[in-house]
Amino acid sequence: MSKQEQIKVGSFIEEYFKIRKKICLIIFLIDIRHEPTENDKLMYNYIVNMAMHPCIIIANKADKIAPTKVDARVCELQTLLNPLRDIKFLSFSSERKIYTETVWNIIKNYL
Repeated sequence: MSKQEQIKVGSFIEEYFKIRKKICLIIFLIDIRHEPTENDKLMYNYIVNMAMHPCIIIANKADKIAPTKVDARVCELQTLLNPLRDIKFLSFSSERKIYTETVWNIIKNYL
């Protein structure tokens, strides 16, 4: 995504959060396979600093790494983005439908 597109998207997201009154949960998706990008860090900081809504972080594509490494990887990502560990980080795989039940149960609690 170009810098101009990033600015447009950022403005859209900011405006959406200001206008939308009934947001019950922010779900922030990151890729479990990679270190958080600068855009991931910017968005995470924006969400945290906004502090208007509850948030969970979904480490998606968990089916792309070994099942024995998923929990450790989620912990690594949490340490990188959220060392205070005050936001829930969860693994998820939309493709193979693994780790989904926990995520959906948490989402349902906010609805």
